[in-house]
Amino acid sequence: MGKKSRRTRKTGNNDAASATATAIAATTASATASASAASSASSGTNQCFHGSTAGKFHPKSEYMKAAQVYFDARRQMTLLDDRDGRNAIRRIYDEDHMHLITDPDFHRFIFAYCTQQYLESNNLKDQSRKPSIKVLLHLGLGYRYRSASTERHKYHRDILTDRGIIKVLVRETKTHCLCMNEGKVIAKTMDIIGICHGCQTEFPKENLSFCSGCQVLKYHNRECQINHWHIHKSSCEAIAKVRIDSNRE
Repeated sequence: MGKKSRRTRKTGNNDAASATATAIAATTASATASASAASSASSGTNQCFHGSTAGKFHPKSEYMKAAQVYFDARRQMTLLDDRDGRNAIRRIYDEDHMHLITDPDFHRFIFAYCTQQYLESNNLKDQSRKPSIKVLLHLGLGYRYRSASTERHKYHRDILTDRGIIKVLVRETKTHCLCMNEGKVIAKTMDIIGICHGCQTEFPKENLSFCSGCQVLKYHNRECQINHWHIHKSSCEAIAKVRIDSNRE
């Protein structure tokens, strides 16, 4: 499959809020399906939970409730323009779920749940489930790779594209099941693309360059990076400081 020059993505707070609302709706619907799956599993049918368990997939489980609370928090975050306000909401969520940050079972549940959503989306042909997958993967990757900033930032970039989502799910579930094997094959046929963080447009990865400060965000040209600087400045300096401090250790 040949590389495509560029594809434009919608931007703005209204679009973000709409995407998150879609994610919440998809999660609510899939929670019912997951409860049915858990019931079937307890009846002896061969249901795969991709490294997690039927009980954790139940809508009333602690893990499922934590996922729903995170969706609600993300929805609130999309309605705020200031970074401090968004960070405060995320900080409150982390403080309320401190015991889950280091819980490997919770990490596995997140990746397992996203895998189930991916499979039910027919390999993302049903794009309505994609927002919920991205939101939860952002949480799961942030917790699982909390002490590995380079990997965490890379994987967070990866889930901006369909190919990256598949790669993450394959990597996180391959030791538990083979359910992502078809997705792995599909990913190999996809264009290798990335997102310009300035204009939110998809480009072939070789056309994107890292920000020299944080070495995390990517841009397709200098002008786009300059225009985005007023948004990126504070996070750029914070990420760069973390990277420098970790290199000294």
